[in-house]
Amino acid sequence: MLNVGIFFGSKSVEHEISIITANQVLSSIDRRKYNVIPIYISKKGEWFTGKILENIENFKDIDFMLKKAKKIDVILPQKNKLVLKSGLKKYYIDFCFLAFHGTNGEDGTFQGMCQFFGIPFSGSDFYSSAFSMDKVITKILLKENGIPIVDFKYTTKPSEDFFKKCEEELSYPMIVKPARLGSSIGISKVNNREELKEAIELVLKFDDKVLVEKWIDAKEVNCAVMGYKNILVSKLEEIVKEKELFDFEEKYFKKGKKFSNHIIPANLDEKLAKEVKKVAIETFKALECAGNVRIDFLVTDKVYVNEVNSIPGALAFYLWQQSGFTFSQIIDNMINIGLERAKDKENKILSINTNLLNLKVGK
Repeated sequence: MLNVGIFFGSKSVEHEISIITANQVLSSIDRRKYNVIPIYISKKGEWFTGKILENIENFKDIDFMLKKAKKIDVILPQKNKLVLKSGLKKYYIDFCFLAFHGTNGEDGTFQGMCQFFGIPFSGSDFYSSAFSMDKVITKILLKENGIPIVDFKYTTKPSEDFFKKCEEELSYPMIVKPARLGSSIGISKVNNREELKEAIELVLKFDDKVLVEKWIDAKEVNCAVMGYKNILVSKLEEIVKEKELFDFEEKYFKKGKKFSNHIIPANLDEKLAKEVKKVAIETFKALECAGNVRIDFLVTDKVYVNEVNSIPGALAFYLWQQSGFTFSQIIDNMINIGLERAKDKENKILSINTNLLNLKVGK
């Protein structure tokens, strides 16, 4: 039986959203097929395991829960496995199922570790995860591939010259957001120079790269894409917003309820719906994604890619459910894709049998 570690938490402002997604995975994964090992990474970067992590109610008092959980003392990579040690007990992980959101997990950091040690894992690889996480790099790559995006500017060091370029090339109103965060954290709509400066200051509290986009009055439409060699596209959802900006509070805690209101399928005519799905597949391929991603669009009479989520909240189950998938089937597909990719990687030549230090080089 495959030992599957469910990894979640980590040092991220989307930490709690990761806990929710992991809980859904732990509740739905088929334990007849897999030996499931929950691995929680705290906001301090400490690793824990144990059955206590499987009940989301225990996370209401994390400090108390972690006193009861099993702290992982040693992390040892072996050939195609990750070995975790807690006291005298060892846990052998054959497959890393990633339920992270945001930095230190969704952004390629964990994927890079897995790739380095040859451990199979779910979702996109290191490069694709890093590209997708950085909205600026995403936009540059999509633009290079002829995929439509909203006009934008970005900076790491805001200046009067940058403010002027934004005003001249984008004009007010604009959207200001962190380049590498999700869940609508740190996002603002601005209407003048003073608000632009304040919004950039807010972003720099979370990230060191600021993205400024032209505001367009559009529907927000999301689409999930799943696959590796064969690609599937979900139904489309249309976000129902009470405010102009679909922010963190409305997205997750509207009226005390987790997750947003949405319409599935989206209220689009057939031509626009087909265009969204077509562009979704093009985006998936351009960023070399794998596994299960959600692509967010802005739709007017045209279709624009807004951002790409390499590990979507709830694994975009609400979209796949409308397409006939159960949550456990989504998990199975993601594990199978990860295993298939790992097998393909094994067939690649990663080194050459030559020792340059033994060669005699003439002066």
